[in-house]
This record gives sequence, structure tokens and C-alpha cells, in this order.
Amino acid sequence: MDTPFATFEKNIRDQLNRMLGGAGFDDARDIEGITVNRWAHGYAFTPNALFDPDWKEVEKPWVIGRRRVGRIAIANSDAGASAYTNVAIDQAWRAVGDLHEV
Repeated sequence: MDTPFATFEKNIRDQLNRMLGGAGFDDARDIEGITVNRWAHGYAFTPNALFDPDWKEVEKPWVIGRRRVGRIAIANSDAGASAYTNVAIDQAWRAVGDLHEV
């Protein structure tokens, strides 16, 4: 909880460059923003029909957040708006399929 954001950012950029740099990833060009959850745990957003807007499918935050960017596809439970393992697995399957469209 005491780790400064600058340390997270430096480490995230370094790790992504080392993992993906050989495939053309450049943190300065390819990262638009970094978010750090400072809670001791995280939990995926789940829509609530009582309070959330009646979004069209393409306007839903989790649909926007999982859009492929070049050769990068997002897969996690957040991308499915549910905090369960089966949702993360389903999103991984979807992300792999998205990459086959490249």
C-alpha cells in the first residue's frame, strides 16, 4: 500500500517492454494509461440494472475496455463484467479468437 505509483508505472512499463518488445511493443507509443488498484483485493464491475444507464452493447465500459489494440487482446474477468473464473476463461477464449481476426 505504500508503493508509489511511479514505482508501479516503471515496473509495468519495464515488464511489458521485456515481454512484448520483441514483437514491436513500445510502452511510450502503446500505453495510453495505467491504473493501479490500491485495495488489498480487486473485484470486477458487475452491471446493476437499477442504477446503470441502459447502454447499447458497444457503449458498455467492459466492452470498450476489451477492444483489441493492434495485436493486443484483453482477457480478464473485468472484460466480461463479472468476477468469476469461468468468465475470465470465456474472455480468454474470446481474446484468442479476436487475435485470429488480425
